[in-house]
Amino acid sequence: MKRIYLVRHGESEANMARSHGDHTTPLTETGKEQAAFMAQRVSHLPIQKVIASSMVRAHQTAEIIAAPSNLPVITSDLFVESRGPSEFATAPYDDPKAIEAFTLIGENYGKPGFQLSDAETFDDHTKRAQAALEFLAGLEEEHILVVTHGMFLRILAAHIVFGPTPSSHECQKFMRRLQVQNTGLTVFDYGIPDYIGRPIEFPWRLWIWNDHAHLAE
Repeated sequence: MKRIYLVRHGESEANMARSHGDHTTPLTETGKEQAAFMAQRVSHLPIQKVIASSMVRAHQTAEIIAAPSNLPVITSDLFVESRGPSEFATAPYDDPKAIEAFTLIGENYGKPGFQLSDAETFDDHTKRAQAALEFLAGLEEEHILVVTHGMFLRILAAHIVFGPTPSSHECQKFMRRLQVQNTGLTVFDYGIPDYIGRPIEFPWRLWIWNDHAHLAE
């Protein structure tokens, strides 16, 4: 059985400012401290590989977590955050035009042919989530840590809980109703059998969600 430890990046400057973050948004000092707490926790786990989103805040988090074990950080665009319209990449959450755009995306999520600017669609999310899970399943290591982002982590979880092809409505439930703390720990298992040990068609399981006990919150 393979175990995947997924960590949301530490607090970023965009999180602190309550704005959307682009590819270059770095961690705050608090975010670096959160990552250091996670590094202490991970030092007790049998991690064999560390993978990070190519976004700065995720890669910084992964480097801090990986430092005590001297593991290299592998970068992958499969685990970047869900992409909204680029014209609102750094807009405040309460920007009226940004609110209008993201509301429109939510109302039309999964509608065939709908596209707003260059934002990812439901089909884009599905293809990337499936590719990410296939990539992880194909790695030879059994204990892998991935540093990713809150929204995309919820999309991945929806694909595990509802199967390889969840509906747009099922994905939206997870995106809207599950919370992810900065450096919260989520664990997926791969290769699980059924209750009498037989292989199953989609052998993924959500084992732990958003454990942030290391932050004492």
